[in-house]
Amino acid sequence: MKMLLIDLGNTRIKWAYREGDILSTEGFILNTDFNQLLQQLIALPQPDIIHGCTVGSPELATRLDEFCGAQWQRSIEWLQVSREALGIQNGYRYLEQQGPDRWAAVLGARSLFPDKALLIASAGTALTVDALTEDNEFLGGMILPGLRLMKSALAQQTERLTVSDGAFHDFPRCTTDAIQTGCLSALAGSIMAMHARLSLRGDTPLCILSGGDAAAIAPLLSAYQPIIAEQLVLHGLAALARNNAS
Repeated sequence: MKMLLIDLGNTRIKWAYREGDILSTEGFILNTDFNQLLQQLIALPQPDIIHGCTVGSPELATRLDEFCGAQWQRSIEWLQVSREALGIQNGYRYLEQQGPDRWAAVLGARSLFPDKALLIASAGTALTVDALTEDNEFLGGMILPGLRLMKSALAQQTERLTVSDGAFHDFPRCTTDAIQTGCLSALAGSIMAMHARLSLRGDTPLCILSGGDAAAIAPLLSAYQPIIAEQLVLHGLAALARNNAS
């Protein structure tokens, strides 16, 4: 089965083309370069199914729908958050408030790491920190501003601070390093807090990191032996597609 998987995010669009369990090709593009994405997709063989997840612009989602219909006579099956999928029970109180990317990332993490309690931290525009028990109960999680949002908020709400990139230091001695260290420490601290809560339940979770800032956060979490797992949303879409086809 040939499948095209699309993750339409807030700032980037990621995609993967798979033939069965084999990843054939993949790519990503900034949302602002949408026409380049269409040029990449035109070169692909016709997929049997197309699965997508979107938290981005509805206009871009519509344009993708129209493109896939015109190019391959296929519609995109956009992920809807559900109370259960792939054996995972979703404990979120209001499903309509849960981002489908969070749900897809949980499904993707479980497909890669079965039979373990998981702490799933996706560090992109926002940081989400979600908890999945060993027996497949999604407990919920946290959302907070990502690294660049934190830094831009400081720059916008103060007179003398800028968004300039700094470096992490245990004891920063300049303002740019102080901002970088403070923001990374806040992000890592939220992950540590969720790890502690899961551990109090008797679970010993694997710490799974994904997203553009995962590599920057990981060194602060060395005691938790974090695993960086890329493209969790696409892995989740692939797992759903395989399950639906079986």
